[in-house]
Amino acid sequence: MFEMTDNTYKVELAIGKPVLLSFWAPWCRPCGTIAPVIAAITREYRSRINVFTVDSDDNPLLTVKYDIRCLPTMILVKNGRSVDRITGLATKPEIETMLNRHAVTHHFHEAYHAV
Repeated sequence: MFEMTDNTYKVELAIGKPVLLSFWAPWCRPCGTIAPVIAAITREYRSRINVFTVDSDDNPLLTVKYDIRCLPTMILVKNGRSVDRITGLATKPEIETMLNRHAVTHHFHEAYHAV
């Protein structure tokens, strides 16, 4: 998981891989609660999606650009456009449902597949 800032977002979004933005703030207790879920998504989907955290207090440009009104907020960006979002606490299955809805499915390691 990496941090995206007002200064780096154009480069990061230009890569072409789908991006999950996780907006948070240090004072936001639900943001701390969901952090392990975001970390798990990052590990499990790393070959299919880039996950970035965005500190909304330190990055007002991105906070306004994505119309963040509540924290935490997760936004899925594909081809440079916001295609879906979840606001508030979310479970891992809820986030995975959003990713699957946009064909960002879990990439299983071949070693786990039966032959």
